[in-house]
Amino acid sequence: MTLGDRPALPTRFRFASGDGARPHDDLAAVLQVRLRVIAGVGVMSMLAVALIYTVRMRSLSGEALASMRTGLLANSLLLPTCALLVWWLRRGHPRSIRALRWVEGGVTVTISVFFALLMINDFPSIVPVLDVAPLDLGYSQATWMSSLIVSYGLLIPNRWQRAAVVVGWILGLVVAVDLWCFSQYEIAGPVAATFLGAQWTVLLGFTAYALFGAYRIETATSLARDAVKLGQYVLVERLGAGGMGEVHRAEHRLLRRPCAIKLIRPEHAGNADVLRRFEREVQTTATLTHPNTIAIYDYGITDDGTFYYVMEYLPGDTLEQLVSRDGPMDAQRATHVLIQIAGALHEAHNAGLTHRDIKPGNVMLGERGGVADVAKLLDFGLVTAQNATGQDGGDVTGSITQVGMVLGTPAYMSPEQCAGEQQPGPASDLYSLGALGYFLVTGLSPFEGRAPLQMMLAHMNDTPPSARALRPELPADFDAILQQCLAKRPEDRFASARALEQALRSV
Repeated sequence: MTLGDRPALPTRFRFASGDGARPHDDLAAVLQVRLRVIAGVGVMSMLAVALIYTVRMRSLSGEALASMRTGLLANSLLLPTCALLVWWLRRGHPRSIRALRWVEGGVTVTISVFFALLMINDFPSIVPVLDVAPLDLGYSQATWMSSLIVSYGLLIPNRWQRAAVVVGWILGLVVAVDLWCFSQYEIAGPVAATFLGAQWTVLLGFTAYALFGAYRIETATSLARDAVKLGQYVLVERLGAGGMGEVHRAEHRLLRRPCAIKLIRPEHAGNADVLRRFEREVQTTATLTHPNTIAIYDYGITDDGTFYYVMEYLPGDTLEQLVSRDGPMDAQRATHVLIQIAGALHEAHNAGLTHRDIKPGNVMLGERGGVADVAKLLDFGLVTAQNATGQDGGDVTGSITQVGMVLGTPAYMSPEQCAGEQQPGPASDLYSLGALGYFLVTGLSPFEGRAPLQMMLAHMNDTPPSARALRPELPADFDAILQQCLAKRPEDRFASARALEQALRSV
């Protein structure tokens, strides 16, 4: 089975050791919804019971009327409790798993005791006719507890063993009710046997349904969990997709270390060139150690041929998200970001690597070790190595880089990339970094508003607009640096990423 044949990967889904279900945040969310449903159904049921009792009381008198009033009183006391519980469990107010488990236990005990009291309260009214219809009355007496057993087994996320313990408690309560009721009245043995046989046939039948359902749900959840495992890693949440693959937030099963995993896209499965390119991305990025380059932890191939690699997880926003949400940066902050990226590129260029896809979406900005605005350069999926050779001594760059036809993002591509040059040099990255800097301070790419092909032609032929034309308050020397980065000819740009970094530090 290829990755393309696999079902969509669920998000935030794996077992926790304590409950055999999901991590605490996910388990709590599911449990809160289920408890809210149970409480809501309880409110509706009690309103219906109150109406039925009220109507029935009009035709009763004596002991039967007193019994009915007692049941109505208990129902009236429990109704506001359930209504309050629905409010406490409302959406938008997540509760802790510990609090929800206490609520679950309290609700289960309260409802089971309430149903037991109803059974005790109703028993005197059925005694006079018990010898007439013991079978039907046995069935009816099992209704309340049977509904609770099935609801618990199928609605509450649990291991089946835990469900069995709770259901055992409910059945034990029914045993106590039966012992109490039959000790208060003299009922013929055959009648009692028929009544109890009918009652326990229903109870045990629904118990089997509930436990089998809990077991099957646990098994299905386990299979779903295994479906999102990659070696020692568990996929948790899909973060996004790019030209080379899709990225998921993940966690190492033993170390519990958060990380990000990049998978090859399903439509590329089986393409040997893309697999080589994907593996090349891992190997080249893993050689880089600059603090502003994303760190690679591991990589591998699953049994079905899915290629993946594991990198550090970076909480924060991409520059694209940040500027789109907060607006353009001031020159000082933009300079700080560009200096970091230039430093990462300096190491890559010295190692003979060219990124070729510098853009706002490929730079994360967040807090690392208590330091704010730490930039991380991502996605070396279009990286090329100068003078790279394969194991057979042949050049591998050409065959790998031809896979995507025109590689890069039109809004930030250098003129030489737009012209179709297969091996653009480090100066190409500096052009893209200048376009990224333009975006940081204006919120626009240099040739914003044009179709992709028109953008590429503009990069090749048109003079890029000045950032100061849109923001006159920008320092002239900062704008001059951007203009030099955006020069058409590579030789007119900065000599290296280090030279650009030094120029930025002088702003």
